[in-house]
Amino acid sequence: MERKQFIKEIVGTSILLSMDGISTLANAITLQKAANTVSTDEIASFGAIHLNNTSIENAISFWTKVIGMKLRSQSDTIVEFGTLNKTLVVVHETAKSSFKEGFSGLYHFAIHLPNKQAFAKAIHRLRQNKYSFSPIDHTMTQSLYLTDFDNVMVELAIETPERFKRVINEGGLFMEDTDGTVRGASAPLDTEEVMKYLADKDLSVVIDDDTKIGHIHFYAQDVALNNVFYQKLGFSQFNFFPQYKYADLGAGGIYQHRVAMNSWHGNNRPLAPSIYAGLKHYHIIFKSKEQLQHAISAIGNVEEKNGNYWTSDPTGIKIQLTHEA
Repeated sequence: MERKQFIKEIVGTSILLSMDGISTLANAITLQKAANTVSTDEIASFGAIHLNNTSIENAISFWTKVIGMKLRSQSDTIVEFGTLNKTLVVVHETAKSSFKEGFSGLYHFAIHLPNKQAFAKAIHRLRQNKYSFSPIDHTMTQSLYLTDFDNVMVELAIETPERFKRVINEGGLFMEDTDGTVRGASAPLDTEEVMKYLADKDLSVVIDDDTKIGHIHFYAQDVALNNVFYQKLGFSQFNFFPQYKYADLGAGGIYQHRVAMNSWHGNNRPLAPSIYAGLKHYHIIFKSKEQLQHAISAIGNVEEKNGNYWTSDPTGIKIQLTHEA
C-alpha cells in the first residue's frame, strides 16, 4: 500500500496528515497539563547528523547557500556544516545514487531554529534561492519540508507547544490553538504571518548559534521493537500507535517529539544499502555520564572505540553515544 493511501485510511479523512502532525494528536489533550508538570531538563540532545551523499560540491551549495550553515571543515570526501561554534551536519561523499524509497532507514531529520526571527529568515533564504519547500503548521510545531540534492528529506522547524489547546475529532482531525483558531492537524502554514518577524535579510550571516538538531524520524523495520529500544536508552513514550505503524518519544521535556518511527513503507523492509544517499549514523549526547552508563547497561550490544560508544537500533541504524563533557 502506498504511504499516502495508508495515512488516508488510518485517519479516515481526505486530509493527508504528515505523521509529525499525527504524533501530537493522541496526547494533545493532555499536553497543556504536561507543560505545567514536565521538566524542561531533557536527558539528552543530538550531536551531528552524518549523511551519505553523492557530491561534496552539491552538499556545499545546499547547506551553505540554501540552508545558511557555515562550512566548518572540508577534506576530499568529508565536509562539516553548522553554526559558527558547532557542527550540525557532516556529509560523506560515499553514496553512488540518490535516496531510494522503500527501504528502512532515515525518513527525515529536523533542524530546529531558536526563534520566530530565525524561522522567518529560513523562509526568506529559501525564497531568495527559489528553492521548493512545503510549509506546514502542526500547531505545536511549524515546519518547512524540503529535500537536498540527493532527495534526502530535511525539516526546518520551530517548536511552538505553547500554542496548543486541544484536539477536535468530529468530522475529521483538527487542532484548536490557544487563541481559538481551529485548523487541520497538518494545515498549510501562513508564511506571510511568519514573515512579519523577519528582522535580518542579510544572507551572508550564517544561521543562529542556538540552532540544533531537534528530532529525527525513521522508517523502522518493526515499530514495536524500535520503540522499546529507545525507551531503554532513556527516552519517554509519547505516542505508540501499532495500528498506525507509528511511535514517537521525548527526552523528558515539554516538547515530546524527539525520536519518531514508522513502517509505512512496509514491515521488515531491509535497511537501505550504503550506495544510496541517506543516513550514515547519528549522535546522541546524554546530559550526564550516569545517564549514558545506564543506557549502555540497558541495551547491551555496545562497542567502545576511542572513548566513544557505538550501537545500532533494531532496524540497524548506527548510533554514536557520548555524554556532555
